[in-house]
Amino acid sequence: MGTWRVLVTSRSFLEAAPEAVRKLEEAGIQLLRCSGDRPLEEEEVADLLGEVDGIIAGVDRIGRRALQKGAPRLRVIARVGVGVDTIDLQAATDLGVVVTNTPGLNAEAVAELVFGLMIVLARRILEVDRWVREGRWVRPFGVELFGKCLGVVGFGHIGQAVARRGVGFGMRVVAFDPWGDPEVARGLGAALVPFLEVVESADFLTLHVPLLPETRHLVGVEELRRMKPSAYLINASRGGVVDEAALARALREGWIAGAACDVFEEEPPLRSPLLEAPNVVLTSHIGGHTWEAATRAARLAAEQVLTVLRGDRPPHVVNPEVFER
Repeated sequence: MGTWRVLVTSRSFLEAAPEAVRKLEEAGIQLLRCSGDRPLEEEEVADLLGEVDGIIAGVDRIGRRALQKGAPRLRVIARVGVGVDTIDLQAATDLGVVVTNTPGLNAEAVAELVFGLMIVLARRILEVDRWVREGRWVRPFGVELFGKCLGVVGFGHIGQAVARRGVGFGMRVVAFDPWGDPEVARGLGAALVPFLEVVESADFLTLHVPLLPETRHLVGVEELRRMKPSAYLINASRGGVVDEAALARALREGWIAGAACDVFEEEPPLRSPLLEAPNVVLTSHIGGHTWEAATRAARLAAEQVLTVLRGDRPPHVVNPEVFER
């Protein structure tokens, strides 16, 4: 047990859960702390692998080359969070590396940010704050959430948490999810309807789907054209789900009233067309970044690393095929 070495690239793991760090160290694991304030690119991850048994990862890019560099010793990648689109799952499976995530633990945090962004957009809070600081007493009309239609695309843990809040705000909630449970939706006061019906009817359209080949640019020119000109788009899922060039054009030409993005196709978004677009609020992938959510996710990630290194199967395996090998 004293020979296990685990690379930690997740900043939130080290910051939010010192007890999880202690648990691993008490189990005889040597933690290799990675300093930095941004996700690592694949070459950077590859340079850190070799004599490492596990990785506790954020949204760092871990592709086949990095995984090959870690083979055959690397046994587990524990993602602190839900999305695993930055990890080459096929390569991990081929090389016998178990990949885990921490689903559902940041749902309340992300849902709260979504509603914060909705209110900021609806009441033009950022603009008014700037005007007041400039000595201008401008009182623009905003819009209310009460009585509006909330469209939720993706009805997993986060989508359901958003729907609950929408009902609490007195909104009519419609949702799309090909695997959604109509009974669960009805119990929350929402209705499952086809995707384009959600897009066309929503006053506030919020996205909560993983980034997969079939969801890349799920919202593009066609979908933005179908939205109400008075509608707002909120993306707190993955950047690639929205065509950023199309959204920037939609904002410039007034196809929709505004948007908020917590995620981007490239992070940080140094070249995103959204940086110059009007009526858009941009945040730095902070949806699940609360102390409470980070602590819960870190604890689970630590437990799953220990479980794999001890030869057992953890509860949240993303590539279960690896056990067939």
